[in-house]
Amino acid sequence: MQETAMARRADSGELAMATGGPNSERLVSPGGGNPTRFLKGSTTTKPSNLDGAGLLALMTHPLNLLLICLPFGAASNYLEWGNIPTFWLNFFGMVPLAKILGDATEELAAGLRNDMLAGLLNATFGNVVELVLTVQTLREGLFDVVKATLLGSVLSNMLLVLGMSFFAGGIVRTGGGIKKGGSFDADKEAPYSAAYSSFQAEKVQHFGVLGALVNISMLLLSCLSFVIVTIFNSIAHVDGIAYLEESLLPVSRTGAIVMISAYAAYIVFQLGTHRTALAADEEEGGEDDADEPNLSLPTATVVLFLVTIWVAWTSEMLVGAIRGVTEAAHMSEHFIGIVLLPIIGNACEHAAAVRFAIRDKLGLSIGIAVGSSTQIALFAVPFSVIAGWVMRRPMDLNFGALNTSVMTVSVIVVLSMVVDGQSNWLQGYLLMAAYIVIAICYWHLPNELPEID
Repeated sequence: MQETAMARRADSGELAMATGGPNSERLVSPGGGNPTRFLKGSTTTKPSNLDGAGLLALMTHPLNLLLICLPFGAASNYLEWGNIPTFWLNFFGMVPLAKILGDATEELAAGLRNDMLAGLLNATFGNVVELVLTVQTLREGLFDVVKATLLGSVLSNMLLVLGMSFFAGGIVRTGGGIKKGGSFDADKEAPYSAAYSSFQAEKVQHFGVLGALVNISMLLLSCLSFVIVTIFNSIAHVDGIAYLEESLLPVSRTGAIVMISAYAAYIVFQLGTHRTALAADEEEGGEDDADEPNLSLPTATVVLFLVTIWVAWTSEMLVGAIRGVTEAAHMSEHFIGIVLLPIIGNACEHAAAVRFAIRDKLGLSIGIAVGSSTQIALFAVPFSVIAGWVMRRPMDLNFGALNTSVMTVSVIVVLSMVVDGQSNWLQGYLLMAAYIVIAICYWHLPNELPEID
């Protein structure tokens, strides 16, 4: 096919785009290098595109219609309309803010023109919304909500998102070939457009195992930390402030530092020592959303700064209404943390994971689901303990017997699904069913739980 070239001027200067077909867009930097985008909260390479018009495309996404909820949420808070409208207005308003924040982080990372720095930036700041919510909830002293929100982010990614991806990718055919025996061959091009889709029986998708198993191993390490601290608390538990300050908190804070060091080693492993092996193991990405903008480095930095401030203000109002919502709506704090709050930061990424799976880019879907879970478990959770230490809040790693058991068993279930490097719709259905059972359990769970000795 005859190649064409076209150039256009972006916020930071000229960017050249060479195309070799309708789906082969490639961004070329002035110095000849390609900027790298990473999936939110992970170091998995994300396919880039040039559709959109910078800041305009960022702000004209259809999801941004929910931004209208933000002024009403602020009015509800300051005019005292009630906790329920304040909570829900700010809840829906934060969903597009999370998308804008994620896009700005990706563009800032891509503008650095350095894969190591870009991956580190995205892996560290890819879940700013969750970290801001954590800090605001700690300020309110809602430690159970903090733990439930972090656990809920891990569970929703591991079970719900991965399950939906396996399920949708296992029943939808998008232009690939069919191997003898009825299994799906993603490498064989179909004579019709890749946009064509239909129901596919006996479809099996394949993905690289190395990256998935590394993430699962990291999740098992986090489970080990939670289990040890929880068992330590049940054995050495003594009522009183002295026990909390002299035993449980030092153990939790030291464990948090070790967990963050393990996360740092994980980043070095992915972006440094074993980058080539992991890159060879991953599937190649395809085209991404047509609405992804391209921002200059200064523009992305300003957007990231302003939206982070806005998220902090909005989350403060949302968290302040949680106690009133649990009393008025008869909804437990555990359910709010496990099910509702993780939706804010992950809704757009959830949709992206399912879309990639339908396009037979299952490696990207796993990078979103399992990679984000790893970041929450090994970075956001210990970050919450250290942030509580700085804020003089007694946040610890004692997640309780139920939370620890749910997370550990969930990681083992996911391990059984990914260990063979292939998936089908039944595995996806089982993961979603597991998530629904957990959600029902936390819906009926009372706010006050007795200590298990």
